Amino acid sequence: MSNDPVLTIQNLTKRFGDFFLDIDSLSLESGKVHVIVGENGSGKSTLMKLLSGWFAPDSGRLRLRGEEVVFASIPHAHKSGVLYLNQDVQSFDNLTVAENVYFGMLETVGTHRHLVNRWELQAMCSQLFREIGIRIDPRIRLEQLGYAERQLVAAVQGYISSADLIIFDEPSSAMSEPDRNLLFSIIKELKEKNKAIFYISHRMDEIQQVGDVVSVMSQGRITHTCSCEHLSHENLVMMMSGDQDRHNDRYPKISRRYGKTILEVQDLEVSPILKGVSFSLRKGEVLGITGLMGSGRTLLANCLFGIVQPHKGIIRVDGKEVMFSSPVDAMNLGISLVPEDRVTNGIFAKQDLVGNSTAAALKRFMSSTMLDSFDMETVTQEYVRLMGINPGRNSDTVVNYSGGNQQKVLITRWLMNRSAIYIMDEPTRSIDIASKIDIYNTMNDLVSKGVSVILISSEIDEILGMCDRVLVLAKGVIACDLAREDATKAKILSYATQGQEN
Repeated sequence: MSNDPVLTIQNLTKRFGDFFLDIDSLSLESGKVHVIVGENGSGKSTLMKLLSGWFAPDSGRLRLRGEEVVFASIPHAHKSGVLYLNQDVQSFDNLTVAENVYFGMLETVGTHRHLVNRWELQAMCSQLFREIGIRIDPRIRLEQLGYAERQLVAAVQGYISSADLIIFDEPSSAMSEPDRNLLFSIIKELKEKNKAIFYISHRMDEIQQVGDVVSVMSQGRITHTCSCEHLSHENLVMMMSGDQDRHNDRYPKISRRYGKTILEVQDLEVSPILKGVSFSLRKGEVLGITGLMGSGRTLLANCLFGIVQPHKGIIRVDGKEVMFSSPVDAMNLGISLVPEDRVTNGIFAKQDLVGNSTAAALKRFMSSTMLDSFDMETVTQEYVRLMGINPGRNSDTVVNYSGGNQQKVLITRWLMNRSAIYIMDEPTRSIDIASKIDIYNTMNDLVSKGVSVILISSEIDEILGMCDRVLVLAKGVIACDLAREDATKAKILSYATQGQEN
């Protein structure tokens, strides 16, 4: 296995307004995984976009396999052997899974006389998925997959790619542990093929599992680089934050008093996935819901918010049976949903920070027959300070924010709605440690005021750290309902992988 650098960077710079990317030196070797970590807005994704042709540097040198290069476009970088699988998975919803997997190879694979042979692509993709251990039907359209399943499909694109350098940007952020293990097995095989890999992550537990070298970014610069072999969690947090005390308690806890039952779900069914789902939620409680990819977590959230209508079952809010024909019905009854996929279901690309932040609470800003724009701007700035949104100017186009700051804006939108029940579907996905703690503190503040929270997460540590009770979904069924004191990581994984509690 060669240790020659596939990529070397020297004095690379790029300025975007107040943000300045300045990388003195960085290299990536064949057969190695170089992990890049840092808080939101530190420049991780900006650097990777620069390396993959999204835009050119202002100055500096970029050498690929020893030759100096300047990529004119993303296709130019791709043809040169650089593949960027970014965190918001660029894909084609109207095409099948198989067509997406092989999309970049259609000139040579599965095509006859300029026509795509879908049956051949599906057969090839089925065989490939069996070899890797992925249980996704390659015949279905990509729009039918959840976020985590899309990430696995993107990883497979990297697996079959001819690229020498592959960039994974938060690939495991919404995956359950077994699904992450599939991803890691793909990366291991890519290493054995002598591929060079950049891997961006916020998950401390996976850096040593997948990485050989780790670099820490802060304010557009590489501040530390070291081997992953002897790296401790505490040292990494210190390098990232410079503030050990702030992160000593990763999951801040408060004492809580629960009130009456505020939400009841009885025998909810959405064929063919959800079957006989029953549970309750008390006032001032944080209820955790976890499970493997495809277990029905997001589908359940969508039912409770009126996006999907169940085929059967009963939902009661404050003891009254209700039917949600749309999200407006749920909102009128005091339910808010922070969705899993902020790009598809959350951020309004053409709206500024004020428009995105206030969209769910416009009634709050009505003055006679008009919206009070001054009040909207003032309240938005209050939440900018509360959530630590950066840069947080009212005129900002939110689509240009980092993924973590986009997520904060999305959470702000629903906090402004001042609901009684918050359903948070993977709310800390792609969020750095400090921002996660900010969101956990926001949840604690909500429940201290009698608000109830349903936290849907694939991170078991997060579920154990923040929730009072834990539901595990397995194959569309509630496999167990555990009190916090009875829940363990091993027990949750056992129910998630083996099915319903006896």
